[in-house]
Amino acid sequence: MGNPTLEQDSKTSETSQMLTPQPPPPYSTLNESGIRGSPVNVDDLAQVNSVPSTDNVTVPESVAHLKLISAIASLRDSVMKTNNLFGICDDDARGFSDSRKQAQAAACIKEKRWAVYVARAVERFTTWWENAVPTLETTEISSLNTAETKIAWSVDMLPPFDVIMVWHSFMLNPRAFLEDCLRHRKMGFWATGLPWNIITQSLNSSTYQFDPGEEARINFEKMCDRPWDNLSESPVKSLSCLKCNEPLTAPWTEGSFGCDPDVAYAHCKGYADKSMRVSCPSCKHSITHDGLSVQAFRKDVQTLLRDGLPMPGTLLSMNGTPADDNTFDAVSFPNRLIKEGIRSEILQVTDRTMNEDSTIGLIRDYLENCVKDRSLIRRVNGKIITSRNSTTAEKVSLRNMLSRYWDNPSIFSINLIGAVIRQGTFIEKAEKIGWIRSPTLEATIGHFVTKYGSFFQIISKNKGHAVVPTLDVDLIWHTHQLSPARYFRFTTSLTEGIFVDHDDKVDELKLNDAFVWTSLQYQKITGGELYSECTCWYCDAVRETHNRGFSRFISPSVSSAKSNATTLHKRNQSIDSKETTGPHLSSHNAVRIQARTDPLAIENQNARLKSALDKSSRSSRNMDEGRDGRALNGPFMRDSKIHPDIYPCNPVCVSTGLGSSGNCISGTEGIGMNRGACVSGTAEPQSRGRGKSFCAGIAGCGMSL
Repeated sequence: MGNPTLEQDSKTSETSQMLTPQPPPPYSTLNESGIRGSPVNVDDLAQVNSVPSTDNVTVPESVAHLKLISAIASLRDSVMKTNNLFGICDDDARGFSDSRKQAQAAACIKEKRWAVYVARAVERFTTWWENAVPTLETTEISSLNTAETKIAWSVDMLPPFDVIMVWHSFMLNPRAFLEDCLRHRKMGFWATGLPWNIITQSLNSSTYQFDPGEEARINFEKMCDRPWDNLSESPVKSLSCLKCNEPLTAPWTEGSFGCDPDVAYAHCKGYADKSMRVSCPSCKHSITHDGLSVQAFRKDVQTLLRDGLPMPGTLLSMNGTPADDNTFDAVSFPNRLIKEGIRSEILQVTDRTMNEDSTIGLIRDYLENCVKDRSLIRRVNGKIITSRNSTTAEKVSLRNMLSRYWDNPSIFSINLIGAVIRQGTFIEKAEKIGWIRSPTLEATIGHFVTKYGSFFQIISKNKGHAVVPTLDVDLIWHTHQLSPARYFRFTTSLTEGIFVDHDDKVDELKLNDAFVWTSLQYQKITGGELYSECTCWYCDAVRETHNRGFSRFISPSVSSAKSNATTLHKRNQSIDSKETTGPHLSSHNAVRIQARTDPLAIENQNARLKSALDKSSRSSRNMDEGRDGRALNGPFMRDSKIHPDIYPCNPVCVSTGLGSSGNCISGTEGIGMNRGACVSGTAEPQSRGRGKSFCAGIAGCGMSL
């Protein structure tokens, strides 16, 4: 088979059985007005009392996922170690006399190669999405009903492995993936999920090299007009001038390493660089990443006005499910605002021929003034609002919409470059533990699946809390999300209609509190089992905070937990305590909040944990401190191996400072962009004072944290 086809599954097939529960009605149909049709009714989701067994994660799927992870790790390692790839040379590190700076520079050089490779992979995935992934032949917005029509995958339909890698990371942002499949009418793609059988069939069982065969290569190159191999791509990216529309090209990376490893490649000006700047040879206008984000916003506005296609961020309710009769008006507020109130003005603000310096920040400022204009809001809504300019839900929707464009010039709801890079942290840790090489792999994965069940039990019973996974739980959680339709039914049935998100960006300082709380809840519901089976000093300290007290007054679960902790250390006593000897906290999504990081916060957090550990009889064996006094393996540290200046957008930092484009629209502070998008994805925002919401939202940017 060459072109992917859509087929209607028979009711007797296994894949059809996964969708036999009554699906919710359509999200919406386009009528003459172009937007409003019949919103989806998701009330049926709350009526599900049990989760069908076919919606659970299976051990074979999880093993297949581990193989995919190993293949991605192998690809990453190969790209990083290829000298002179993309003109990035190992010799640049030898220019530093200090050995520490040499090592730091060498790491940055490897990381930069991977950054450019990933940027090219995202571009290739975009082409595949637009040209090869089937689009439903309908004039309507996709719905959950159309999920019954699935893609009949075969080996010769598979894309190159770098495209699969991006696809994998995209699906691990469940709400963003659902939203984009709805908007782009690709719900068959959403319903089918990752085709494990044919992907693992194409991976070498020992080397994990990917080879689906010559027919797959021919089909991809024919449909996408791109070479099969990422490294055979053109050395330049094709663009159009944002002002005069003349075609031009930008190198993927251009510039030198620089003189300081701390800001390596910060001044490079290629498409995959932080400081991209390409001058149009015709009109001399400079193209930047922010300018491309404005262009993406403008195109979506034009499509809304011309075809009625809703703006990104205006399809899902705050529960993450398609908007129903009760939420549609609020969720679609930005569409009404643009169509009925500011259509001419917003086009002028984003027109580069009239406003060369238009930025996402300027759009934010303009929308801020719109929110304050009571007469405008009354006209847009067709009703009188006496107490305030607009409702809370409408403000959330407006922020949801704008968040899609912060540091994101792509057609997708999130910046997929950052998504792939953050997943690299999880993949590296999973590879280091070496589960795939375990002689008892299936039994080990079976234990993880059971633990995942307890994890979701905590989620379903504690909707007001963020729930943080350990690495083993996160592996199963990720695997589940790669079957989106099953994951949707599973989470909405357990949480009374909430589509649990896997938050891609979480404040590193707040991850600790949530992890400590999750560990305690797990210990309680399992009768004393250990949540983190890791023996680093941080995990020991967390366990100790749960198990204090005199022996006469401790509960049976605490007594059992103490015994299990002792057994864990005896089992691992022959292993160097400086190494993580078990599944640690999964913190690959930890990010730093710019302009809000308290320089003493991490130090104070460490002090509290060390105090707890000092009181433990095991403190002398398990304490391990870095040279600067920071906690090794603590969750409040984003991945230090990611150097932000290497990327076009910072994968490990959220910009919320005053005046930054990611900052709140005035009047919407403290509103979670996706209430229910905390670490577990189920919670209402955890308020820490006025204007400080725990949630990080679907894009993670612009939150008042």
